[in-house]
Amino acid sequence: MTSPEDHADEQPVHGWEVEPQESGFVAFWPHEEALTAAEFSTAVAAWVGGEVSIDAIETDDDAIWAFGVQMPGIDSGLVVWCERSRDLSERDQTQIGDGASQSPWVIRLQTILSSDEPAEEYFMCVGLLGGAMPDVVAILDVVTGEVYPRARIDRDFLTEDAAPVERLLWRLGRYEALPDGDCAFVLLGTCGLSRCGIPELELIEVPREHSESGAVLLHTLAGLLLENEMPDPGETLEIGDDLVVRFQKVGDVTPCVTASAAGSEPWRVQAREHGLSEFALPRAVICAEKALGNFRSLWVWPREVVERIEAGKAVLYMTQHSVRSTERRARSTWGLFATAFASLMRTGNPDFQELARTGFTVQAPVPDTAGDRIEQSWFRVQKIDHDAVTVAVVDQPITRQDVAPGFQFTMPTSNVTDWRVEIGDEMFDPDDADSLMLAIDRVRNVDAVPPAREENS
Repeated sequence: MTSPEDHADEQPVHGWEVEPQESGFVAFWPHEEALTAAEFSTAVAAWVGGEVSIDAIETDDDAIWAFGVQMPGIDSGLVVWCERSRDLSERDQTQIGDGASQSPWVIRLQTILSSDEPAEEYFMCVGLLGGAMPDVVAILDVVTGEVYPRARIDRDFLTEDAAPVERLLWRLGRYEALPDGDCAFVLLGTCGLSRCGIPELELIEVPREHSESGAVLLHTLAGLLLENEMPDPGETLEIGDDLVVRFQKVGDVTPCVTASAAGSEPWRVQAREHGLSEFALPRAVICAEKALGNFRSLWVWPREVVERIEAGKAVLYMTQHSVRSTERRARSTWGLFATAFASLMRTGNPDFQELARTGFTVQAPVPDTAGDRIEQSWFRVQKIDHDAVTVAVVDQPITRQDVAPGFQFTMPTSNVTDWRVEIGDEMFDPDDADSLMLAIDRVRNVDAVPPAREENS
């Protein structure tokens, strides 16, 4: 109901000329009859439980009602309206799921998140739609494309211990070269940070084999920038012990990029033409601390930093907000993780048990480290026994040179701050907990199918 132009008079922050970008959410209403205006206003007032202002506003032709909502905790207020759902492509139907794609009505919400507390306001927006209207079957984040099914809304936004998770504010995309380009290189970039008052981040011409570690770098940077001052163009930032990257404007880097590569100016033109609107927003290219070349500066991706992350030799800084939110995600889904692990171990099948011991990993503080910067490391799960987990060291910790890879120890499950599962080419983390067991079942069922008999001739 509003557009970014409505906020054009707001002052951009720092040297990146970032104007506030809207956050939009779509809640899917499954009933044949639409939620009425009276039902909505009553439900919101009851949910907020405090001082709330709900005022009818002018609607467009599609909306059957619309309100401006002012409530504590969301500085810019909300615009909420109800309209019939639109025809969806087959791809979109698959993305949002059967229940949502078959819903005849949607309730839409738009707001401008506070640059000071964006994760908190995001949490409140989804919580409001899902909590005030318990019949909503799913909620779509329009900016990132993330879909929250009802079970996840209840678990991550409405339980007593639910709390804001800043990682939900952005998604990370991997973008390919033009058809005649070198497919060995990709562009990694965020979508969603601009609504938090900072530019989108990207790495250009990253070798495909380094994309996972490059993603770790961008996720870490995004979290740090949400709690710290954004460096101006050309400035550097230390993101870990002896790990430094430099921020550059797109225009200062694209002359160094091969024309057909993802991230070149011709590529960006096509990206915008194909609807990748995130490439019309201010973007910061993350580069190595120093440029290459003596006569002409070439800004390239931070290879050394990414390779150290990949080798397990990087101690990255994490904000307290990041650590707390990651811990909550991991602990709230630990039961599913443990069940998936046990389902493989209990089969007695050596192949399944090996998959469990190599593909299930947890993040936790390195034992016997203390101080302001406690090193977090990844460990392979070997055994789970009630409230204890036995793990094996994957990479030698920076802060414990006496702990070699393969060393095993047992720790309380309460020490776990994150988890992930790798099954073939698929990677699962706490955000994918609902689909993890389905993947485990697929693996077991496929391997359980007996080989076909050869018919006698």
